[in-house]
Amino acid sequence: MFGTYEVNAQIVCDYSSSSVTFNIGTTASLPQNALTKYLLVDHTTNAIVQISTSPSFSGIVQSKVYDVYAFSYVNDNTVTGLTVGSPLSAVTASCSDFSNPLTVRICPPTNSGQCDFTTSSFTVKTQTTPPTNGTTQYILADLTGTILQINSVPTFSGLSGSNTYNVLAISYTESVSNLIIGGNYNNITGNCFDLSNPLPVSVCVCKPICLSVTTVKIK
Repeated sequence: MFGTYEVNAQIVCDYSSSSVTFNIGTTASLPQNALTKYLLVDHTTNAIVQISTSPSFSGIVQSKVYDVYAFSYVNDNTVTGLTVGSPLSAVTASCSDFSNPLTVRICPPTNSGQCDFTTSSFTVKTQTTPPTNGTTQYILADLTGTILQINSVPTFSGLSGSNTYNVLAISYTESVSNLIIGGNYNNITGNCFDLSNPLPVSVCVCKPICLSVTTVKIK
């Protein structure tokens, strides 16, 4: 029976602002000449995106996943690699330590008018813990709930124009009904399944613009 399993197939957004203050720092006893910097790191590329003297960052590109670190080091002019664009692995110092990473997904505000993706294909980041022997699938739906695509991975393609969609994850251990393209995800039924909350995603696929060109012969 449904309820004997705890199924978590949520697409998680930790923040929905381009300016965020994170709850991260160090409680260690540091030498008097030690400094602490806070790093915003691209979770996919492991490259440093921003460096701050406090755990606050602004101008963050949304719809991405980041790792936030506190980096403490003795200020003896031996630190290297501590620059925006450098890989985190390049950061070294004679005496230093990193905090554990705080991994966060930052999303745009709902109905913000911003485009999350500008290509005909996109992939969303997910956090899933399906039950043993369970199945997880990902749904792309319009705002009325009509299912447009169903995939085994959170990647969707073949999109066009400017539209807002809902992306959902569904996990189930037994058969489900009405999980079909053209159906409505609100009508899905089954004995043991869990449907995530919808994640609104704005996709703006620009059409090519044709410009008239005048050719002038220069004598």
